[in-house]
Amino acid sequence: MRGLSRGLRRYGTVLSLPGARGPVAASVLGSLPIGMFGLAILLLGREATGSFAQAGRIAGAFGLANAFGAVIQGRLMDRVGQTRVLRPAAAVHLVAVAALVAVAENRSSTPLMALAAAAGGFSLPQVPAAMRSLWGDLTQTAPQRQTAYALVSIVFEVSVMTAPVLVAALTALAGPGVAVLVAAALCSAGGFAFAATAGSKRWRGERHDVSWLGPLAAVGMRALVAVLLVFGLAVGVVQVAVPAFADEHGSAATGGLLLAALSVGNLTGGLIYGARTWPGTPARRLALLLALLGAGFALLATADASLVLAAQLALAGLVLAPATVVGSTLLDTVAPPGTATESFAVLVMGIVAGSAAGNALGGALVDETSYELATLTAGALAAAGAVVAYARRRSLTVSGTGL
Repeated sequence: MRGLSRGLRRYGTVLSLPGARGPVAASVLGSLPIGMFGLAILLLGREATGSFAQAGRIAGAFGLANAFGAVIQGRLMDRVGQTRVLRPAAAVHLVAVAALVAVAENRSSTPLMALAAAAGGFSLPQVPAAMRSLWGDLTQTAPQRQTAYALVSIVFEVSVMTAPVLVAALTALAGPGVAVLVAAALCSAGGFAFAATAGSKRWRGERHDVSWLGPLAAVGMRALVAVLLVFGLAVGVVQVAVPAFADEHGSAATGGLLLAALSVGNLTGGLIYGARTWPGTPARRLALLLALLGAGFALLATADASLVLAAQLALAGLVLAPATVVGSTLLDTVAPPGTATESFAVLVMGIVAGSAAGNALGGALVDETSYELATLTAGALAAAGAVVAYARRRSLTVSGTGL
């Protein structure tokens, strides 16, 4: 317990750095709704179309557009600063998501709903990427920076996994359309609040020359994104499979409560991982964590009751945040100099794009086959990510200047 207490004090030290608390609070506000959108749009799409498969495509359009928008926003922030990007993005995002809810309430066609969802995803303000870059200015030592990066990943991942509880409550009280609108309002508020902080206004990226591929010109970045793309794909399948399980056992909206169990494990694992030093290289740890995640997701296929599934989700969640913390830490090695924001955005793009594709795959699997096959598929995908991480472990140690 003493060791854990000392480890947790690292977070307190980082949060007490001058100028840190305001941006961190805004980043929490801006990160929370990101986790709400997946389930909320899925439920909104299913209500409008009556199909999990169609709803998965709509949610997937949001996620894929968000992935590409993250990269573009990250590149712009590295060049013109954070405030000039976050403010217009926050304004456009709110309008686009309102349009999505309007067309869904009118039972418009799936392509039109997907188009509106894509506009909302593309314009989602990239506050987590901005926060990670800002930590480079706020921290003073390498240990502080490592803890700060862990905090970014923990806030992002825990927000993503705890948000379904809010979606479940809002959907039960007022419907999925309100849940989607609340998520958009919070996300835009977080973007505006972060852009208003002194640290964000001052931050500027380093001058650098990178090809049109951006950070993906580096071999290590390509390897890392490939691994986390598969990681996101597995998570995306589970995000749809769990509400489908809940639907079979009562109500799809309670899927948010079940996914909240994943956040319990996620929070626990993330805090413990970021509070101490672990043996082995980050590349090998990433492979091990994905192997454990594969086993955890495959175990979900054996659930025959909601309580059993909740316990299994909590167990699987123990390795989610640690996996993303390792991925974020590896950026310091594999990302080209001067691409701090864009590299993190590309990393998130890999996870989000994989998750979006996983949403669509999960919807098809639960509609056409079964929940059990969907979760087994998620387990196999995570295991495949472990194989890729281990096979490319040397690439994950190559400096960001390598091609």
